[in-house]
Amino acid sequence: MSHPTITLEAASKIIDAGQEKARDLGLNAVFAVLDGGANLVAFQRMDGAWLASNDLALAKSRTSVMFEAPSEALNSPLQIGEPFPHFDHTNGGLLLMGGGVPILDDEGQLIGGLGVSGGTPEQDAEIAQAATS
Repeated sequence: MSHPTITLEAASKIIDAGQEKARDLGLNAVFAVLDGGANLVAFQRMDGAWLASNDLALAKSRTSVMFEAPSEALNSPLQIGEPFPHFDHTNGGLLLMGGGVPILDDEGQLIGGLGVSGGTPEQDAEIAQAATS
């Protein structure tokens, strides 16, 4: 039995929509689309985007797939005396800041994730939401 997954065509449409939103915001961004198993389906770096954004976009996408949630939803405020989840040194490369969103099919099943990096975490989240809406 195969699992539902995102197609290259759908990933490309998401990236195109994301690039349009990034341009509207005056940003050059990187886009990484993973399937539901956190495997790379599509990757694009806009001209002039920071090289560091390559790894950040992948990590945000991976985080959204692994937790089936927007990457910023996992970023709780630090409270003195309380344990703090710390994922930045995992082998999986997770990142708990805005810009990663899960991609769901029409039945609400996870089929992939989008990671965006190029602006502030808030701008990246805005781009990712616009790209997948």
